[in-house]
Amino acid sequence: MLLFMEEFMMEVLSVVAIIVAGLMVGSELAIATFVHPTLDKLPDDVHLPAASALARVQGRFMPFWYILVFLLTLAEVVIQWHQSGRLPIWIATSAVLWMLAILYSVTALVPINNRIKSNPPPDWKTYRRRWDLLHRWRVVLLTIAFAFLIVGIR
Repeated sequence: MLLFMEEFMMEVLSVVAIIVAGLMVGSELAIATFVHPTLDKLPDDVHLPAASALARVQGRFMPFWYILVFLLTLAEVVIQWHQSGRLPIWIATSAVLWMLAILYSVTALVPINNRIKSNPPPDWKTYRRRWDLLHRWRVVLLTIAFAFLIVGIR
């Protein structure tokens, strides 16, 4: 019975990790492919307040989501390593990529986001274009991390 419960809890953790990570990657992909390209078509007097509002919301919510995904992935690594005695390389690589995505976000994207959300400079669109380019690279990194997580869990 104890073994069944342990296996069941591991399955629940795996499903939760995949769902939380998948939703985050989907959210970031939607921003890159739909939200920001749509905002770019708006007049500046509409675009700037919308971009600032989005930057404020993302700045409050996304750090927790990123950390949650990393911790769930790390939990998968530790539990599978403990159970099998072997490092689950796909999931461990995924965890490393999630951590790199967090560091990349904090060092490259957050400073730009902070400039846009507080007191946008006159050349704010230049910052937005830079953020969008860097964000697309982050989406690639997140997608690879997500794929590695799925391959490792299957």
